[in-house]
Amino acid sequence: MKSVCGIYRFVKDVNFMLKLEKPFYHFLLFAVTFLFIRIIAVYTSFADVIFPGINYFFAKIGSKFSSIFPFSLGDVFYSILGLMIIIFIVKIIIAVIRKNWLKIKKMISILFIGLTIIILIFHFFWGFNYYKTPIKEYYNSEKINTEELKRLAEFYLKKSIETREFVYENQEGVFTVSLTPEELNENILISSSNLKKYNELQLERITKPNLKKSLYSEGFSYMGVLGYYNPFTAEAQYNSKMPDTKLLFTKFHEVAHQWGFAAESEANFVGFLIGVQSENKEFNYVSNYKALRSLLNKIIWEDPIYVQIMLTAYSTKMKKDREYELLIQEKYLHSADDTFSMLNEAYLQLNNQDGLESYGQFVELLVGYHRKHNLP
Repeated sequence: MKSVCGIYRFVKDVNFMLKLEKPFYHFLLFAVTFLFIRIIAVYTSFADVIFPGINYFFAKIGSKFSSIFPFSLGDVFYSILGLMIIIFIVKIIIAVIRKNWLKIKKMISILFIGLTIIILIFHFFWGFNYYKTPIKEYYNSEKINTEELKRLAEFYLKKSIETREFVYENQEGVFTVSLTPEELNENILISSSNLKKYNELQLERITKPNLKKSLYSEGFSYMGVLGYYNPFTAEAQYNSKMPDTKLLFTKFHEVAHQWGFAAESEANFVGFLIGVQSENKEFNYVSNYKALRSLLNKIIWEDPIYVQIMLTAYSTKMKKDREYELLIQEKYLHSADDTFSMLNEAYLQLNNQDGLESYGQFVELLVGYHRKHNLP
């Protein structure tokens, strides 16, 4: 009898030790998975050669599925995920208070298993796009001086003034998009065929735009969030509370993410090309206006007086649009903007980007684009 009890205690002790080791094994699995992703992303041509086909496959399936729903499935997904995280944290706290170490270890195991699954799905659905050869590698954007930026700013001011004359506006004289969602998607697809002539984009296969109005547009406005792309549902989310000058360009930007341009600067650049390569005047205007604003934001650090002069050179209609943008900005104040910026900075750096600086690199791509294609 004693021997049986001894064996039972031994088996019980071994089982307990295995449970203690499980969190370590699951952490090891997570670490190996993360390392594996980094190795094939950084040290092989997987992201450039093989992944575009995988990305297209998952984006097409995800887009077809999520487009069935008239609301943002991605917002619902993140809401559920957020709720699960809160519940998980509460359970951890309760387990710590009760000193239930076995349960804590079990939950740590669950955490690492969950993280492993998420990073695998994220990267194979979309995340490897961060490791593709950057567009800037195809451009000469070295030694950019302020005078060159000023010439471009004046070029895009002229284009903005010209195209602003041919777009719709509301009763207050503010630019308003007249296109239906179906017309918008159709025009984006037409424009995409013009983008394929630029070899540096490697835009071979694209999916139909899957644009969704975010359920959290009001909250996003206070955070300064214009939109986001959800790789799990293949939806391009946008903040519907923005002025149409920013709203339409944000849609271009998020569609560029959907097409596999992960870096913020590249999504801005491809979004810009969607607009300027279109025959639609509304598309033309918002892209010209975006380029102008970005250039002035860059120049202001070197010559703020010049920027003030350029702002006074806006046409009356453009000034109306800018006044409305400032009105919306003042309404929301971006009170949570600093917190969001820190979170976004961490996310970008984790995914092989230069943090928030990557947003400003759009101007470098714009200059390189003009140089490469001998544009004014």
